[in-house]
Amino acid sequence: MLLAQRTPPDRVVLRLGPTNSGKTHGAIEFLVAQAEQGRSGTYAAPLRMLAQEAYERLRTRLPPERVGLLTGEERINPQADVVSCTAESARISGDALALDEAHWLADPDRGHAWTRLLLAGSHRHIHVAAAPEAGHLIRAALAGARHIETEQHARQAELLHTSALKPATIPAGSAVVAFSRRAVLALHRELLDHGRSATVLYGAMPPGARREQIRRLTAGEVEVIVTTDVIGHGINLPLRAVAFAETTKFDGRERRPLRLWEAAQIAGRAGRRGLGAGDGTVAVYASGVPGFAPDRGLVRAAVAAANGAPSGLSITRAHLRPDWPELGEPAPAEIPHALTGWRRAARHEARAHPWLRPAPIETLLDQWHAIRASVGVRAAVDAPWPGAGPTVWRLMTLPVDAGGALAEIASAVLTGRSLRKLLRAGSVISRMGLDEAERHAATMRDLRAAGRSFGPVGGVDPEEASAGEEAASRRIAGLVARHGPLADASLCASCGGPCAPWFRRCDDCHHAVSGWYYGDPYGW
Repeated sequence: MLLAQRTPPDRVVLRLGPTNSGKTHGAIEFLVAQAEQGRSGTYAAPLRMLAQEAYERLRTRLPPERVGLLTGEERINPQADVVSCTAESARISGDALALDEAHWLADPDRGHAWTRLLLAGSHRHIHVAAAPEAGHLIRAALAGARHIETEQHARQAELLHTSALKPATIPAGSAVVAFSRRAVLALHRELLDHGRSATVLYGAMPPGARREQIRRLTAGEVEVIVTTDVIGHGINLPLRAVAFAETTKFDGRERRPLRLWEAAQIAGRAGRRGLGAGDGTVAVYASGVPGFAPDRGLVRAAVAAANGAPSGLSITRAHLRPDWPELGEPAPAEIPHALTGWRRAARHEARAHPWLRPAPIETLLDQWHAIRASVGVRAAVDAPWPGAGPTVWRLMTLPVDAGGALAEIASAVLTGRSLRKLLRAGSVISRMGLDEAERHAATMRDLRAAGRSFGPVGGVDPEEASAGEEAASRRIAGLVARHGPLADASLCASCGGPCAPWFRRCDDCHHAVSGWYYGDPYGW
């Protein structure tokens, strides 16, 4: 079976609308009302920062002991009546579920968490908040509900599209958006060079450093925040303007234009929290750094979509990943074959649901290969492993990248290897550069995630890992606050001249080094 049988919900409320239309507020009010009647509840979101924000809001409305937080990195009172969490950490059953940003079920890598909650969860009452483009798909997923109703939400403050904003003219309280760490740091350096106060926000930042950058902008300590699309999924910042330096992104497979709903989610962050109607403006960003060429037409269309104009588009596919019992509980060496078999069976069973797609299994296979290599096991079906299938599967599904500390963690869990050498003294962390501090924070975060699943891993207590991550967060925040942490992000490594931040050398130097120059593609 593709999915286990579940109990259909008694009542579903589908909240559809653009950003800043009150969808999340309505979902949280629903959970509060359920809790006041003695029922349990779960709030599920795509980002830990959004889960943390909902957790703080729930704590102001309910007794703190009744509220918990559960993400890939934090566990606070996880057995509480009402829990705010990331979708992957959500309880599969309960009285009430508020599922936010549900259009994420179309994401090939993470959509399975939303799909499973809708298709296999057992919650009596469900509130789903999503972009309008996902309405038809979500109704199909919840077709078995006893009662379903739709509430259309309108944006509370209209967005305005304006001409290009520049480093010297972008208003205080703005966000500049790009889609890589080096691009963010290069744009940050440019703003500082123009005498603007600015900070940064991007995925490699640990949570503590992220919270500090948000605090600095909210407190008015800096004028501009340069950020990736982490702000596009419900993070509420007091932004007067959002300026797109890029409108293409690398999604792990290819560099592609932003989808309209993705651009609209980001644009909709403007004009929030006490900024009067009409204060939210969106534009392209005219940077002097080479390589940035945002699509004005896409930005204009995103503003219209964020204001609630029909986009004419529809999100039509939901993705689903297997759970351990659905694989048949194979031995560790048989897991790749079980995954392949599951995908084949899932494709056949999904024919009855044209909107349902088996999620790619390549990431899971990468995790398996990294774990296998870490313990020196042969790549054979009959190869003996030092651990059982469920343990290997838990390692494969940890929120840890194959390129991160997964190999060390797997070796520690399966063979008892010590990981104490990964810890660093505070004096060492305080001297780290940005790259090293980010790597150390990521390693400590991985150890902490593993510790929640397996207990102390490699002799490292989760509290020690947490302390190391916080120390690295403070170092990163200090580097960002003082001056541009990577001043050469947009300079050619050879000549020191201007260079697109995602390349090491400018065109002339690249051609000279590689031998490829204009009409001589082979270097002859």
